[in-house]
Amino acid sequence: MNKFIFKDYFHEPPKKIAKRMIFKSDNVIAFVLNIAKGEILPGHTHLKSTLFLQVMEGNAKVVTDGNETSLQKGELMQVDGQESLQVLNIGEDILRLYVTISPMGSDAFAADANI
Repeated sequence: MNKFIFKDYFHEPPKKIAKRMIFKSDNVIAFVLNIAKGEILPGHTHLKSTLFLQVMEGNAKVVTDGNETSLQKGELMQVDGQESLQVLNIGEDILRLYVTISPMGSDAFAADANI
């Protein structure tokens, strides 16, 4: 058993996005995306993985295969990996998303990053 405190992974993005890893195994990764006001996580796919995005703070517009969905604090969205995914911070503060990806896919997705 492990206990995690989400606020430990909340960061002010030094650039546009600060990704902070919480957990990694062969089956799943979990992390917090901190997206600065007005910034965009560019469109991308995760192939055969399934993603869950939960808004912890802020407001988002998620674009999957050209379809827009608004998400706010407390809402959760499931995205199939083959869908093109883009996330826009449409709020007034940092957007904080809790994200899980299963199976993990590429090791490139399993590291902290400042984009």
